[in-house]
Amino acid sequence: MNTYHLDLLQKHLKKALERYCQLCDFSPDRQYYSNETILSQTKEIVQQYIRLFQTLNFLDRQTEYYHHGFIFTYQETVEEITASGEYKEIIKLLLEAYQHMAESAFKDRFFLPIHVQQINSEEIQIIIGIVTKEQRRYTISVVAHQTVYPSPPTSIRNDRYHYLVELLETYEPEENESLESFVNSKGLSYVKIRKDSKAIFGSPFYHHYLKTKMITVLEDLLLSTLSYKEIAYKNGFTGYYRLYRLFHKIYDFPFHLVPRISLKN
Repeated sequence: MNTYHLDLLQKHLKKALERYCQLCDFSPDRQYYSNETILSQTKEIVQQYIRLFQTLNFLDRQTEYYHHGFIFTYQETVEEITASGEYKEIIKLLLEAYQHMAESAFKDRFFLPIHVQQINSEEIQIIIGIVTKEQRRYTISVVAHQTVYPSPPTSIRNDRYHYLVELLETYEPEENESLESFVNSKGLSYVKIRKDSKAIFGSPFYHHYLKTKMITVLEDLLLSTLSYKEIAYKNGFTGYYRLYRLFHKIYDFPFHLVPRISLKN
């Protein structure tokens, strides 16, 4: 585990929570979603990502990363917004976002993911904001999750992996082209790629490529209504069995343990 893995986790968690909030925003049943439901479902999202990252050896398997979740609710009139306390800035941000989006979003309820935030050297706080407007009063609910922020090894330099990440983003394996041919076509050393991939990713380049594909698949498992076969094709797998084998046989991350949140809502 190093800073790259932590950055990857925060990036994908942020993306998944943004997607979740969009689903809530455009659901015809959004006004019936209780804060407790939002807390429960976003907790499930956070925990599933942590579990996958542990399975992929991006995070330590023995550490309990998830601490707890809680809800803080604040009420304010339209005429006088005077938020105070620990979440003053967050409440202000939520209200500003709501007022900015009010013309294009549903006015009765608005869901906003706030960026994953490191609140100290040992903990990350992940926040979802819910603004509900009833007549002349706002109800602002802050749904928060606190997780461990592990200290990565200082020996790994962030700038070492940038070229590998760029290579990952352009890599699309083809049946008639080997990884070595692809690397050579970019004017890079295949030997160096192997060495740096092992040092930064903790695994060979192609194995890590497959692991990153699993992360994007997890988002669709959680937050889409697509079938397993449709998810496989959407994420570039040549067939369902390849996806099944990767999750079930190689990494022991069976689909039935991943809640299909969108199918439940």
